[in-house]
Amino acid sequence: MAATFNTYYINAENFSDATSIFTDAAMTNIAPDGTYQFNGIQRTMSGGDLGSPFFCATCCAGCSSTYIYPIPSAKNQKFTVCSSIGSLKDFAIIVKFKYTSSNSQDLGFPLGLQATYNSQVYQGVTSNRLGYLPELYIGSTNVVLPSDLAGTYSLDGLSWLPMTSSFVDSADETVTIAQSDMSSITGNPDECYMLIPKTAIADTLDVEVFSPRPTNVLPSSSGGGCDITIPCPSGLPSFRTSTTQATKILACGASLDQTAYVMRVNSSSGLPRMFDRVFIDSAGVTPLAEGYYTLVNNYSGSAAAEAWMHIVGSNGVVQAVGTCAEGLYPSLTEMISSEMRPSFIQACTYQNQSGTNLPDQQYWHNGTGDAPVNGNTIYSDVLGTTTVPDGYYQLLRSYLVIQTISGVVQPSIISCS
Repeated sequence: MAATFNTYYINAENFSDATSIFTDAAMTNIAPDGTYQFNGIQRTMSGGDLGSPFFCATCCAGCSSTYIYPIPSAKNQKFTVCSSIGSLKDFAIIVKFKYTSSNSQDLGFPLGLQATYNSQVYQGVTSNRLGYLPELYIGSTNVVLPSDLAGTYSLDGLSWLPMTSSFVDSADETVTIAQSDMSSITGNPDECYMLIPKTAIADTLDVEVFSPRPTNVLPSSSGGGCDITIPCPSGLPSFRTSTTQATKILACGASLDQTAYVMRVNSSSGLPRMFDRVFIDSAGVTPLAEGYYTLVNNYSGSAAAEAWMHIVGSNGVVQAVGTCAEGLYPSLTEMISSEMRPSFIQACTYQNQSGTNLPDQQYWHNGTGDAPVNGNTIYSDVLGTTTVPDGYYQLLRSYLVIQTISGVVQPSIISCS
């Protein structure tokens, strides 16, 4: 149908911010429902209310930190969402994939997570439970083995259409998957974050989810799904830190002489936490090198002025953070876990106050490694004066469960997955 051109009036300075369209300057007569376009921005009005803006040339939706694109539990399909991210550069885009499934046994079903920006393809995500995962297909081997996933698939193409807020048919694609293309994790990846540095003026981003389903997987399986959030580009938050140090003891004596930037995974504000990623630039191009770093100690009740973080690998992933020793108070490492539960099963099924199985309590351990091990002592306070109650604790890290007696970690450390 050919477009028609008329004069209309809006109740905002910009078409993107308007909530309705009128046929008169006094804005007393609402224009008919339908799709309207101005300067390349297209919006659909229904019941007198304008929907979210999208861009005619590409059918790209506007970026948003709150809008969620629901990828259903599906088989042999490829979903594409195009997002308009603006032309400003030297920012970071952090796409969130939240694993879902219509069947609980499929939670963690392998999905291919990919993004394309400025003709460059990105893969590799950071899981809030399992850390950095470089593979294209992210999923649990308890659900599908890499050997079962390997093969060639014809995927039905589906693309997001903002005008209808739904996926519509698009070009199909054939993909060939090798065993090495899938992660070797044994738990649900849960929340996964992909960082795309926006260092060019290119103004659209394609986010793609591949959902193949091996023929030898149980017929009752509907495959895996996820929710995608594509926020608008922004600079990563900054904090002061030191140069790279070889040990936490050296880090605790080092000067805060450089600025670093954090991609938040398990922190929401303040200091970095486990599995956050840190960089030397606000666009997330160059990760900090492996080693220990000094932090300003913002932990409530701590005696020391300094804290530390430990980065492992070449992707700037924080494996642990802790407080420095001060006087009689030891250096301790933060442990994120559930509250105490009286049994292993109850620890694995822990529900936080938000009603989700996500450990969110802060404790401290005195081990020399990043994670607590047999013989370490767990404390409820940052000074290390009060041990935790006897019982079982599910760690945020890798779904591990520890048991403590008199605050001491017992030999059996088992994963819920």
